[in-house]
Amino acid sequence: MGRSKAKRELGHAHLERLVHYYHFLGERVALDEKATVSSRQLASLLAMDDTQVRKDLAMIGVRGVPHVGYSAAEIMQAIREILGFGQVHKAVLVGAGRLGGALAAYHGFMKYGLRIVGVFDDDPGKIGTAIEGHLIYDTADLEKVIERSQVRLAILTVPAEACQALADRLVRAGISGIWNFGPTTLTVPERVVVRHEHIVVGLAELAYHLQRSLPGEPHHEPDPE
Repeated sequence: MGRSKAKRELGHAHLERLVHYYHFLGERVALDEKATVSSRQLASLLAMDDTQVRKDLAMIGVRGVPHVGYSAAEIMQAIREILGFGQVHKAVLVGAGRLGGALAAYHGFMKYGLRIVGVFDDDPGKIGTAIEGHLIYDTADLEKVIERSQVRLAILTVPAEACQALADRLVRAGISGIWNFGPTTLTVPERVVVRHEHIVVGLAELAYHLQRSLPGEPHHEPDPE
């Protein structure tokens, strides 16, 4: 078992698989720092071929030992370094509604290096109150807090009609990444990374697969492209 440098920039699908590996291995390492894992065990987690697992780990510089496997702690350390979990990424959260409140109250983000330093809303009834220790600021003070705390990441949980204007303000204030839970697609400069969480898209995918598996429903092969 050993480490070398990551070989090239990782794609979206690879990053997602690494996060699944990280989740899976977390409990094992907590129980036993010397725990090992095989590529077959990791492959079964995502119902894929173990060859893909070996390629994934090789790309982040992790090598296994034949008939022994991989060090679980070594894989987790490599993933932490590659994904930046070991650093602290300060974030502002804009929108203190039910979804925003739930995200602000979630304590698991720090395990992945995310620290919310301010929650914002334009509702006078919420401004000045707190969610799990997070003071809710007036959205008018957004730029001030971003500059003062040197924030680079923003989380948007506001209605669709408010998203783009807020994104424009965030970009001008120096934000480099936006995690957007609003039901709309944002237009931002190329230098800004945006992750859209379209909840309805997930629902649509579930509904599609559910209706295809209903008893008595005829199965149709997909149309050729």
